[in-house]
Amino acid sequence: MDVISHWFWGLGITRGRLRWWVAGMMGVLPDLLVFVPATIFRTLSGEGRVEIDETTTTADMGWYPWEAYQITHSLVWMTLGFLLIWWWFARRGVHQSWFDGKVNARTAAFLMCLPWLLHILIDIPTHAGSFFPTPFLAPITDFMVDGVRWSNPAVFFTNVALLITLWAVIFWKERQVRVQTQLSGV
Repeated sequence: MDVISHWFWGLGITRGRLRWWVAGMMGVLPDLLVFVPATIFRTLSGEGRVEIDETTTTADMGWYPWEAYQITHSLVWMTLGFLLIWWWFARRGVHQSWFDGKVNARTAAFLMCLPWLLHILIDIPTHAGSFFPTPFLAPITDFMVDGVRWSNPAVFFTNVALLITLWAVIFWKERQVRVQTQLSGV
């Protein structure tokens, strides 16, 4: 899935609970941790950027992206990340400024990991076996789904339609709350 979609899915799924910039960042972080360092390394080594098209394979990207991808796109590692964030917030306190409303450590960790979880779940069926199939059970097993690339028009336009629907529902519900608040005179 493209980074912009992951950003908007992360924002949508945590709307009203997690600040937009935290939600967006957590939604794209699995890809950023893979592809930003890889791009920097390739640029500094003079290899240049890999052109991505329908024939590009995971191996074309070099060793680092796949190794990092197995961590950032694994439900096992995401669960470990959740537990570490929960532990950290329980020990150090929750950064309440990151949330809309007061939350405890467990809820804060859950809200922060929810965009990450959704990122992985969306990537499982939208990544082909030849180009970054999602290793969602790594390091327990190598099982992956040979999905359909997100660049496939059917997947791409379905994603766009679902995002538009999600955001239309969010804005409609927020408008309903505003109208109800105005009507009650609060």
